[in-house]
Amino acid sequence: MKIKHYIYIKTKVSNKNRILMKLYKNRIPVYDVVSKGEVLYLKVLQSDYEKIKKHIVTAKFYYVNDSGIFKVKRMITPLKIFAVLFFFAAVFFFSRVIVKVEVVHSNKEIRELVKKSLDEQGIHFLSFKKDYQELQRIKSYLLQTYKDQLEWLEIESVGMKYVVRIEERILNPKIEEEKYCHIVANKSGIVSSIQHTNGEVIVHDGQYVAEGDILISGEIKYNETVKNNVCASGEVLAEVWYETSVSLPISYVNKTRTGKKRTNFAIDTASGRHKILKSRLLHYETEEKVLFHFFDWTFYKYIEYEVEEENLLYDLDAGVEKALALADEKINMKLKDGEKINTRKVLKKSINDSTIEVEIFYSVLENITKVEEFSITEVEEEGS
Repeated sequence: MKIKHYIYIKTKVSNKNRILMKLYKNRIPVYDVVSKGEVLYLKVLQSDYEKIKKHIVTAKFYYVNDSGIFKVKRMITPLKIFAVLFFFAAVFFFSRVIVKVEVVHSNKEIRELVKKSLDEQGIHFLSFKKDYQELQRIKSYLLQTYKDQLEWLEIESVGMKYVVRIEERILNPKIEEEKYCHIVANKSGIVSSIQHTNGEVIVHDGQYVAEGDILISGEIKYNETVKNNVCASGEVLAEVWYETSVSLPISYVNKTRTGKKRTNFAIDTASGRHKILKSRLLHYETEEKVLFHFFDWTFYKYIEYEVEEENLLYDLDAGVEKALALADEKINMKLKDGEKINTRKVLKKSINDSTIEVEIFYSVLENITKVEEFSITEVEEEGS
């Protein structure tokens, strides 16, 4: 089935009905009519366009645009297709090619040895990236070939370069002197849980400990006599306490996305990050995504979301809620795995001329362990 080719045309007229009647008399169908002042827009068949210009000489008609799939077809020119294909080909090429091989090690001879061997295996300037299996094969080859020089090797792809990290094999490593240590408290608190792998635990759950107290001793005793010395290891979680204050401005800006967005691009160079296009939005929030790396440049795609800004004021309850969220975020940033906020309580809240002041008490579960070395000779002298 042949698709009908419709186009939009326009003419400037003083009498719209007279033009439409002439089209009707010449049996030229019109499928849509839009009038804007003295300008008349018509939707007609493309095959009728020449008839209109031939039979209606009292007005000048101008082509405006195609309709439907023919509009898309007109937009997709060979030059545009070539540009898109060239862009994707360039992205593919620059995402697959290697422009630098960086061998990380302090020994220059080891670096040159590994770099030369990598070059022989096809990893060098302007070579294409290898797949995982090939990298593993090359890694195994180097470790086997230089087993007396290399202890460990890793090849990491970072943008358009390979970073090769190596560890030199030391055939006669220096024997380090054995260390002895206690696990002590780095802050005061109430012990919540204890895990240890070496040493003697000398505290219990629910016990209050002060900063500097020994939690897990490196001295192994029997009947109050030291029988052995080790480096204690383990982890003690305890409930510790904090008081913090937050000062929050009463006024704040509320941002709401309107649904309008724009695409932009940026290049990250040694001199900073530079946007390629000027933003067409007045107020916006940005989400970014790395497209590819080229030498020391990084190319980003930006999605800019338009936002409407509204100046608002906190009341006391809303201000306290916001202050708690900020304080929680600040404490959580310092916490490690297994640590958490147990409880919190607002001690004081008030509104001044332009700020909301909030004082908060926190009970936090934290790892309070710290390693502290000791000398056997010093312990023996103290006991004598």
